[in-house]
Amino acid sequence: MKVWHFTPYSTDRNLGRAYNEYMALIPEGDAACFMDGDAMYLIPDWGHVIENYANTYPNAILTCWINRIHELAKGQNAGGPVWVDECLRDAVIRRELLYKATPITGSVSGTLLVIPKSIWQLYPFSEVNTYRPGEPNLLGVDNEWTNRIRANGVQVLRMDGMLIYHQYRLLTGKKDHLL
Repeated sequence: MKVWHFTPYSTDRNLGRAYNEYMALIPEGDAACFMDGDAMYLIPDWGHVIENYANTYPNAILTCWINRIHELAKGQNAGGPVWVDECLRDAVIRRELLYKATPITGSVSGTLLVIPKSIWQLYPFSEVNTYRPGEPNLLGVDNEWTNRIRANGVQVLRMDGMLIYHQYRLLTGKKDHLL
């Protein structure tokens, strides 16, 4: 399985539609890796690591450890190191856990998601904000979708050997970092 890497952005603030458009671009049998524009990889072989995880766990949605994240995404919270040098040290330590994975049952942050096309074909992203009807479909897309797929038996797994850096509200402290 090849993994295609994207940083989706939606000028009309419909992230669900943007995710669907990117998923439609990839070939059958492959997966997409979506990552936020304010995040970055910390290890040089990140592409190999993600593709190996995707091939090891082909029937699951994958995410990873994240340094700064919403408090509800406990299964991905790496403990809050703020600066890149702190995160680099953590990323090297977590490599000891490469190719191990842990199920996430609570809230999920979509800062990084690896999605097999076969799963997306069964469960495309909603293009309507189901949490806040009438508002842009931007916030909550990740949790609405992961809750829906888990209700249908699809696992969401954390790649235990992967940590990414997320700037998330670092400079502004704003509650909503996407506006």
